[in-house]
Amino acid sequence: MTHSYLPLILTGFMGTGKSTIGKYLASKLHYSYIDLDTYIEMKEFKTIPDIFNEIGEKGFRKLEYKYLNDCIGKYDIISTGGGIIENDNSISLLKNKTVIWLDCDIDIIYNRIANDPHRPNAKNKSEKQLKDLYLSRVSRYNEIASKKVDSSKTIECVYKTILNHIPCE
Repeated sequence: MTHSYLPLILTGFMGTGKSTIGKYLASKLHYSYIDLDTYIEMKEFKTIPDIFNEIGEKGFRKLEYKYLNDCIGKYDIISTGGGIIENDNSISLLKNKTVIWLDCDIDIIYNRIANDPHRPNAKNKSEKQLKDLYLSRVSRYNEIASKKVDSSKTIECVYKTILNHIPCE
């Protein structure tokens, strides 16, 4: 049986729960899952911060697009990095897919990600700087999202909200 809504792609700002929700959805629905950042690290044999240091954000966004393209045909559920919407090619690729935008209050996000060394765009940033980055991305998330889901709720609640969006066959 084919599921026309697959792949289901989770996007949103860093710290909104894309990886956590993606793993949960995949285990509950028995679907294949990949975290795009993890996939990039496996393919490049480097961490995301190392890739950022070596080729910069622009170079990373090109790699991210390349690997997103790979994963779309291979996995049922994909969690993207928060900055995937910084690349026009990635936006074009996501526009005709089922994209769930996980979003929550910036204070919750800040508390989840503050000084996380694995997040190059969050490292050593004040709450105001993170909020500015978040605000600069909101319209792009909105542009590609099939549905916006409040990810400050319990994981079960977020799961049920997403399931209610997935069309029945």
